[in-house]
Amino acid sequence: MAYRENNNLIQLNTFAQILYGVKFLRFAFFFYSFLSFVFWFLNCFEVDWLWRFTWLFQIPYIIVSTFYTPQGVSADFSLAIIGGSSLLLGFIFDFGVNNLYQRILYLEEEEERKIKNRRMREKREIKRQLMPTETSDIKPFENSKLLFLITPNVKKIKRKTDKLELTFQEVELWKQRINKKLIENVAYSKPLQKGFYRKNLFLMYKDFNYTDDFIYYIKPTLDSIVIEFKKYGISVNFTYVLSALTNLENLEKELDCMDTILSLNFVNEILVTNRFKVTYDNKATQKYDLQLKGEYNISKNLTVSNKQALYVLLERKKKGENKS
Repeated sequence: MAYRENNNLIQLNTFAQILYGVKFLRFAFFFYSFLSFVFWFLNCFEVDWLWRFTWLFQIPYIIVSTFYTPQGVSADFSLAIIGGSSLLLGFIFDFGVNNLYQRILYLEEEEERKIKNRRMREKREIKRQLMPTETSDIKPFENSKLLFLITPNVKKIKRKTDKLELTFQEVELWKQRINKKLIENVAYSKPLQKGFYRKNLFLMYKDFNYTDDFIYYIKPTLDSIVIEFKKYGISVNFTYVLSALTNLENLEKELDCMDTILSLNFVNEILVTNRFKVTYDNKATQKYDLQLKGEYNISKNLTVSNKQALYVLLERKKKGENKS
């Protein structure tokens, strides 16, 4: 099963790379066809300066001359043949692009089904084995688990030679690659549970006291991913939120709340819920400060107001350090 899942991911990455090349060739052949027909039209009117651009068609001319010989200058259809051939190749590559898109979408849907099924199995297993036995003399925060939800935001680094925006399918493929890299980089922390909620990666840790260590390591981890994908011409920033969970039965409800917070799109800030703040304030020691971000309506129902306080987790200033 693991081999099949890895094979699907390899196919997705391979098809994504092929798709980029095929899209470029499709555009190149369509453009070359347009150029050929324009020059053929001008050649029919015997425009004098056309000889300056013969180098553009030198190789296609050689190929066409093997089976076609013009009958007089005014009846030279070589450029028309080149244009028609380029147009045909453009449509062939366009057909290839559409087929690759369909294959990629199929693999994405298959991967999502596997992730959803695996997540449901893991959720049932966690509930069965690790359901906390809370008693009246145990404070809620002592059984709390750390919950982390993150989504990458990607866009193309614009250059003069390529100003095209990423398509929706390309954005989703890059997000998958980033999430895969993130999962690999946090494997050392051995999360109690990991998975996807509405395509956003979540990690859950058994002990809330792991918070300070997790934050210490996650920041350089995300920075390294930003640097790595910049080499591919992709700009990455992250939106993420932390919360505390005392009852695994409320996992989906809490993730739904955190997913709404992600939609506020506060990038590259460590946002935390009020539940997190209450739990963090009850820790014996805290290495970070919590600053109020504001109160926000995090209800998905537009007719219901559910304002909750959100906080930003910040580095604690050392004694004597200027806070400005």
